[in-house]
Amino acid sequence: MLSMDYTPPVDITKVTGKVVGLGSHRALQSKTNCEGIITHASRSLADISGFTVEELIGQPHNILRHPDMPDTIYYLMWQEIQADKEFFGVVKNRCKNGDHYWVLTRVAPIMKGDEKVGYTSARFTPRGELIPEWEELFEKMREIEGDRKSTDPARFQTAIEELNRFVKRHGYSSLDQLVLSARA
Repeated sequence: MLSMDYTPPVDITKVTGKVVGLGSHRALQSKTNCEGIITHASRSLADISGFTVEELIGQPHNILRHPDMPDTIYYLMWQEIQADKEFFGVVKNRCKNGDHYWVLTRVAPIMKGDEKVGYTSARFTPRGELIPEWEELFEKMREIEGDRKSTDPARFQTAIEELNRFVKRHGYSSLDQLVLSARA
């Protein structure tokens, strides 16, 4: 699992507030090793993110992480994929230049026989009218989480409860169901 203290080779705190649409890119794909280091990136992912494929390969996947993303989402993702389950989520990713793009993401383990050798991720376009609600939810979750330097899993519990209330308000019993319903 990647450290939340990772410092990428670009300033990920620089943001422009400008949204980049996915346009005709149907799916942005990547693969990582078990530590989250990118081993494959699709041309579509490179085009949208502003990085070259070569710049992405060998980097921790959180080089794409937008600072508005709550730690809880990644905590939940790692819990699921390390247990060899799929994770579905809504993610705000940061482009190399500070712009951002929203995606629905599916992350799943890559298995060779009984051995997990990495993770694969595919991202799709969410329905645009849903984004303001996710922005609001993520802001609440970040406030609830408190100290971003803390690695104590207990700090995520209240934010997880907030996420679960959000899911139920939308008429779903799981985050997976909600995310799958949100595809454009």
